[in-house]
Amino acid sequence: MRQTAFKFLVLAILTPALLLSCTKSGALNGGSSSSGGAYGGSLSGSVSGGLSPVTGALVSLFVAGNATALAFATTNASGAFTITYTNPGTSTTMLYLLVTGGSAGVGAANSNLQLAAALGAANNAPTSVMINEATTVAFFDAAFAYGMAADSNGTVTINAPKNQAALSNMMMQYNNFVASGAFNNSLSTTNKTIFGTAANNVASCVETQNNCAGFFNNAATTSNTASVSILDALFNLINGAPDITNLFKTALNNTGSTGFGVTTQPTVLNVNPIPTTNTITLGTEPYGIAIDTSNNVWISVYTTNSVYEITAAGTTLGPFSATGATGIAIDASNNVWVGNANTSTITELNSSGAVIGTFTSGANPYFVAIDPSGNIWAANTGTNTVTKFNASGTSLGTFTVGIQPSGMAIDPSGNVYVPNATSRTVSELNSSGATIQTFTSVGPSPGSAAIDPSGNIWITTRSTTVTKLNAAGAVVGSFTGGNGTYGLAFDATGNLWSANLNSNNLVEMSPAGKILGTFTDGASNLIDVAIDPSGNVWVSNGGTNTVTQFQGLTAGPEFFPYAGPMFETGF
Repeated sequence: MRQTAFKFLVLAILTPALLLSCTKSGALNGGSSSSGGAYGGSLSGSVSGGLSPVTGALVSLFVAGNATALAFATTNASGAFTITYTNPGTSTTMLYLLVTGGSAGVGAANSNLQLAAALGAANNAPTSVMINEATTVAFFDAAFAYGMAADSNGTVTINAPKNQAALSNMMMQYNNFVASGAFNNSLSTTNKTIFGTAANNVASCVETQNNCAGFFNNAATTSNTASVSILDALFNLINGAPDITNLFKTALNNTGSTGFGVTTQPTVLNVNPIPTTNTITLGTEPYGIAIDTSNNVWISVYTTNSVYEITAAGTTLGPFSATGATGIAIDASNNVWVGNANTSTITELNSSGAVIGTFTSGANPYFVAIDPSGNIWAANTGTNTVTKFNASGTSLGTFTVGIQPSGMAIDPSGNVYVPNATSRTVSELNSSGATIQTFTSVGPSPGSAAIDPSGNIWITTRSTTVTKLNAAGAVVGSFTGGNGTYGLAFDATGNLWSANLNSNNLVEMSPAGKILGTFTDGASNLIDVAIDPSGNVWVSNGGTNTVTQFQGLTAGPEFFPYAGPMFETGF
């Protein structure tokens, strides 16, 4: 999960010895290759460390998800190589390069040398590539962001991408970080400082093996265990407590020999970089967000009484009709259920946006959620009740909860958790609607609810905190996040994402409640949040009538099989 600026994949520890085990045959000289075929491709390129060519290095071409090299070559005296290979040729197969060993022109061969670069989809792979410390930093960051990291007892490969969208987004992020072998000039000053500091430390170790010890020590883990390789050191910049001052000194000293200018010391290295964002304008007051099984994003829009769809290809469809649309959830058949806050009804749309039916609920059903059996639950703020419907829209009963129900979450057993804003309680109902228990002491104005992979219930308080309860209702902790905490979502690793109405930001928290990152998109009144299968984080911005896609912040998909945005409005 993207916890830090260097969400590097621990492809390591992939030592030269491990890679050399792949060199079964073929001449390994000056750009020669070990493999090819009738359906082969050809790839040429160069490898450098700092501004020096890397000679005599092993360049291995891998298919994501396969630990055996597809092909390999060695670099010549100018750092050049050529690989011919049998191309898998599919749009969802990712190719990448690893470089180990060789010399960057200062001293003898460097057994610590490790560099990498992404090629992208096999059916659209480039014919030339540059590999250096910049491509290494960008590749590890982007690959890890899209859930492609893998580590198995020292034999480390990159996972195959989850889908075409994940691969496309990974390459988009990679290209945002690096262009033509150098850091992209469009990067913010902060990002250039962070990435430049990392890259110059890599370069110092690549250029001279004697410099590696300092890098490895300065990037020690929290237990003060020194790193053992370049890739291990990069990973430890995420999870450890690196020596920022000495890492910066190395970066500063190496600026002249790398070209990656570093002039300001970063306060930390383990902070998220500013992500790539995509902002879409929709209606007036976008609220709830839900994502269907085809990766299409559905957004309810309150004031314009409508629902929009943003397809996986990025096309905006709609508006589709729903009166006072607020809460939104999607069932297993990709039918879209919408709470109509201004009426006493919920609306069902099919996957094309056509209205299937409108069904009577209690007054002001702001929130909807779907249980594991496919039943739909609506929280009726105006009558302090919840109503249960079957998949055909037939009411299965209405049940009393606390005052002003302001969200819902449903666990895998079908138990329903309803935060009650005014009574400052959370009601737990069983799958039949009977009250199991009522939780108290959950915060000043409990609103949204979500359940983590361990079964803990997280509740926003509409203030600056999020409360974590265990399954028995005991308070595990109260954690400070943004101001005006509203929508919640969990990613695949159990980290919590909170959209904050008043502080206008998105906050990521660990399962222990530690803030891992804070993100802004220039919008106001952030209301709901959802995470798509590619790890993109979507946020509705009620104050600016927009929806923002933060690309590659997490490893997705979210852990939230029972659907539905959790937010409150109008109180």
